[in-house]
This record gives sequence, structure tokens and C-alpha cells, in this order.
Amino acid sequence: MSDDDFFELWDRACGFDPPALRTHPGDEALHVALVFHGSVMNGGLLNAVQTYPDDEEYPLPRVRQAYDYLGLHEITRAIDQAQRESVELDDAGLGDAEARIDATYTLDDDALMRVARDCIDRSPDAFAPLS
Repeated sequence: MSDDDFFELWDRACGFDPPALRTHPGDEALHVALVFHGSVMNGGLLNAVQTYPDDEEYPLPRVRQAYDYLGLHEITRAIDQAQRESVELDDAGLGDAEARIDATYTLDDDALMRVARDCIDRSPDAFAPLS
């Protein structure tokens, strides 16, 4: 896949409700992972986990499924652990726990791009054709 094609697909996944989400599991997984990843980059993993548990559009089970689809099982485990710990936190222990939990999310933008590209190369039919 050329760089131009990859970035067209990436940009499509960044869009709001692209039609390919409903027809191709790769597009859906990448879109959901990008939405959650953006939240983590903005406010940290603990904040994202506390924000999304029952989100109407991106509930945590859908987020976990997206990361697993992309092969990011270690991130799924970090989300699960963060969710378990967030239930037990009180205001007194929040500061230390937040830094520790946030540090378990080791995915950066470049790594997510590499994983997405690998997934596309492995399963091109899981993504809608480009225009």
C-alpha cells in the first residue's frame, strides 16, 4: 500500500461516522481505536477509562474489541486493569494512581500508525476500498 493510500484510509478513519465503519471491521476498529487513543493522549488512560465505560457510541467493550482486532492486546490489558483500579480509587489516592495507570498506556501516535498499516497489509479486505 502506498503512503498516499494509507493516509487516505487513516484520514477516513479519523472522520466522524464514515460509512465504512458499518461495512468493514478494519475501518471500525481503526476508527474506534483512534477516538479512544485521542482521549488518552488528551487526558490520560485513567480519565479515558472513567469517561467511556457506558458511552453510547464508544463503550469500553467496543474500545477493547477494536484494540484486540488491531492486535494491541497489551493495550486491552492496560484498559482492563485501569478500569478495575478506577472503581477502587478515592480522591486521596488519585494522584499517584493516575500517573501509574497512565504510564501503562504505552502506545504513541507513530506506533498506532505502524500497527494500523500492518493490519491493513495483513487483511486488506477488512477495509473498504479507497475512492
